[in-house]
Amino acid sequence: MTLAELIPTWRGVAKHRGKSGLQLVRELAAAELKVASLTAGIDQIAAERNSAEERLDNAGQEIQQLEETVRLRDQRIADLEHRVDVGVKAEHVIAQTQEMEIPADLRERFADGPVVALNQTPMARRSPDHVPGWVKDEEAS
Repeated sequence: MTLAELIPTWRGVAKHRGKSGLQLVRELAAAELKVASLTAGIDQIAAERNSAEERLDNAGQEIQQLEETVRLRDQRIADLEHRVDVGVKAEHVIAQTQEMEIPADLRERFADGPVVALNQTPMARRSPDHVPGWVKDEEAS
């Protein structure tokens, strides 16, 4: 919208010939008020746009944080699944352990019962995370 359209007297010279200077000043003041209100509306729209852009930036940052949280959660789940898998395999190996045949002379010596199944000994562990120190020493050398 142009300024000439806002002020009806500027549309043509013939329209304002019969008007007084006071009427022209009033129309000019009314036009200035319209321009001021339109400028205020433009400023309000610009402020709302800036606010919306700021909210969008904040939402983008929040999405990135949530994606990082989900990635860490998925990694932790995968680690826990691996630990469970290792534990199940270790228990399967322990369950498959076969007892050794005890020689007759030893059987007579330990007839009282100090011989127990391997998985019931105090040294037996169910945690696959535990590695005895002597195993670590052998792997290092």
